[in-house]
Amino acid sequence: MSSGNSLQDDARKVLKSAWQEVMRIPAPELETKHFLNEEQLRATITELVTARTKAFRYATLTQTLAKATQHDLNCLALQKGADLSGAFDARSLCKNVVTEFERQHFPNALGGSDDPYVSKPLRRPRISLEADVLREIKHKEEWRKLHALLNEIEERNDSKFTQRVLKQILLEIRKRISEQLPALPDKITAEEIRAILAEYLARSTLGLGPQAVAYSLLKVFNKRTGAYQEVTSRSPTAADAPAGRIADIECTDADGALRLAVCVTHKLDNQKLEQDLRKCKESGVANVLFLGSDITVASEQAYKLAANYGVNATIIALPDFVLAITALLNGEMRRELIQVISEVLRTWGGMSAATEFNEIVRKILRPVEQ
Repeated sequence: MSSGNSLQDDARKVLKSAWQEVMRIPAPELETKHFLNEEQLRATITELVTARTKAFRYATLTQTLAKATQHDLNCLALQKGADLSGAFDARSLCKNVVTEFERQHFPNALGGSDDPYVSKPLRRPRISLEADVLREIKHKEEWRKLHALLNEIEERNDSKFTQRVLKQILLEIRKRISEQLPALPDKITAEEIRAILAEYLARSTLGLGPQAVAYSLLKVFNKRTGAYQEVTSRSPTAADAPAGRIADIECTDADGALRLAVCVTHKLDNQKLEQDLRKCKESGVANVLFLGSDITVASEQAYKLAANYGVNATIIALPDFVLAITALLNGEMRRELIQVISEVLRTWGGMSAATEFNEIVRKILRPVEQ
C-alpha cells in the first residue's frame, strides 16, 4: 500500500483529470449528461452533494476519490487504524487534497471548510450502520445514503465503476455551482461586461439568449432613465398571439400605449423584415427597433421598405447594440445587468438556460472568487 504522501499526490492527479473531463461537457448538456446509468445512484449522489450535513458532502467526494486512486483501499474507512483491510487516513486526504482543490476550482461548492473531517460525524474509524453510531448522527438518512453509496462501490469492486461514480459526483458539483452566479464585485468594468456579453452572444445566436440579453439591458437602462413606463417581454418559446403581443420586447408609456416595439431575431432578411413591418403597421406601431445577429437585408432597401409601411425603423446588429448601450452604464448598473440576465434566463428557460451564462460570468470574473 502506498504512503500517505504518495496517495495524496496520486489523488491530485486523478481528481484533476476527472474534473477536466467534466469541465469539457458543454453547459447546455449538463442536465442530460451522466456517467452512471443507475438513476437511483445518481439521485443519491445529488442528495449527498447538497446534504444538510456539510461533512457528508466532503466525505462523498473524498472517500470515492481514495478508492478511485488506489483500488485496494476501503472507502468505508475513515481512519488508518480502522479494523478494515485497506484502511487509510481520510481526514488528511480531504484536508490536503479535496479542500485545496475546492478552493482552486469550485470555491465553496461543498461548503468552504478547511478541515471537514474534524466534525463529529466523521470522527470515528469507519462509516457503518451500527446502532451506537446511528444514535450519534443528527441527519441519519443522509448518513445511510452515504453508507449505501460507498458500500455499493466496495461490493462491486470495479475500478471503472468507481471512476464513473467519481465523475458523477464532480458533474453534480459542477451543476450546483453553475446554477448560481458567482460573487459579483460591487462594480463591474466596461471591459468585463463587454467580455461576458460578447462571449455569451457568440454562443447564443439561437434560442432565448439574445432576447433575454436585450430585454434585460432595456430594463436596467429604463430603470435609470425612465424613458418608458414599462418594458415587458416573455420567453420566445411562448406564443405571442394569445397574450396579444406585437413584438419580442415592448416599451409602453403611462397610458399603456406601445411607444417602441423591439424585434429580436437571429437572421433578419427581407422576408422577416417585411413580415414584422406589416404586423407593426396593422397594430399602429410607429417606432420599431430591429436587433439581429445575422442581418442580410441591405440597409438602404430596408429603410425604404420601412418608410413605405409608415414605420420609423432602426436596424442594428445585436452585439453592436448591446455593447454600445452597456458603455453608457456605470459599474453598479453593469452589476445589476448581470443579475437581471441570469434571473430572466432562469425564469424563461429554467436552470439549464442560465447555466451557460453563469459559467461565462464565473470565468471572466474568476479573480473575484479567490
